[in-house]
Order: sequence, then structure tokens, then C-alpha cells
Amino acid sequence: MLKAKNISKSYSKSKVILKDITFSLDKGKAAVIIGRNGAGKSTFLSILAGFLIPDTGEVITETAKIGFVPQDDNLFLELSVQDNLSFWAKAANGTNTDLVDIFEIDKYKKQKVKNLSGGMKKSVAICCALTNNPDVLILDEPFVGLDIYYKNELIKMLVKLKEMGKSIIYTSHNIDEMLGLAGELYTLSDGELKLIGDAEHMADKPDELLKLLGRWL
Repeated sequence: MLKAKNISKSYSKSKVILKDITFSLDKGKAAVIIGRNGAGKSTFLSILAGFLIPDTGEVITETAKIGFVPQDDNLFLELSVQDNLSFWAKAANGTNTDLVDIFEIDKYKKQKVKNLSGGMKKSVAICCALTNNPDVLILDEPFVGLDIYYKNELIKMLVKLKEMGKSIIYTSHNIDEMLGLAGELYTLSDGELKLIGDAEHMADKPDELLKLLGRWL
């Protein structure tokens, strides 16, 4: 579904962000990448989404459509929710509404984005990324700034999308967010991507997970 082969990226000779990373994500699967600020998570996701060109390597999507939600949502604050959805649908040549309906944003479609809560804005940003009915949804720190209610709601929605066969990859700093959507856990540190294990199997071993995180981060 989505493959990255030998991805490397540097911003200077002394600042190597990604080192020869190979990664794959199959249909209906999920992966979460964790790492310190500045570890290169956003850079890697931007490369996977096609918004950034790597120095070496390639991303193979096998004709899969990509939906991307950056950490700083690409929303037009002065426009209404509906206008944002219409703009991104047109930009992506998409007209899908079934996936948007999952997030139940009809009740505030006429409101300006600037007047929405953080959770509502995140829902709108994700809906904008879903208008082209993507096969792969990539989210950069989707839980940042959300309260417990919206975090739980977002996890439920992502689980539902995964059950529909969507592949999902996102970054996180929080263990609950890591384990909420069963999938593979990766660390990104010193430019290297390493597989920790499967979230479903590690959910009952939080102490072991903390030790592993402490070793790699």
C-alpha cells in the first residue's frame, strides 16, 4: 500500500534528519511513530505524503491516494467549515461525503473555523483530508491541544476508518494515544526508524513499554 525505501534527508552537513529509512504500511493497518521534538517525525511524514522530496530514496504508493493532516492544520480560519471542505475537495478532485459524515460536523458547518474549539478544528482538518476518499491517512501530532474528550473521540473515529480498510500513520508523544489505535509502534531517533512492537500486544505491558521508550528516546 505505502512503501518508503532508503529515505534520507539532511538540512545541512551537520544536521542529518533521516538516515536510510525503509518502511511499509499495508492496507487497513496502522502505525504510530514516536520521538523527541526535532527528531524528524514531521519531515518523514511530509515525505510520505509527497509534500517534501527526500535527498535519497523513494516513496511508492502503488496508486494509493494519500490524505495528509499536518500538525499546523491547513485551514482557512476566516472561512466557514463548509467553505473549507469545499475548497479542499476541489483541490483534491474529491467529492466524498460519507467519510466526512463519520465526524458529525454538520451541526457547525456554517460556523467560521476561527470560532471552533481545538477538537472541532482537528475534526474539520481531518475531514478536509478525507474528501478525496484516501487509502492512506497521514496525521502529524493529531492529538496536540485536544482535551480528553476529543482525544477519545478522535481515536474512535480513527479506529472506524481503519475498520473501513484505511491505512493510518500518525505521530504521538503520549502512551494512551500510542495504544489507542492498535498498530505497530516505531521510534524515530538519531535519524533511524526502529520497530518496537505491536500496540495491541504491548497494551498490557505499560512498564515494559516505558523501559523501551526510555532506551530509544
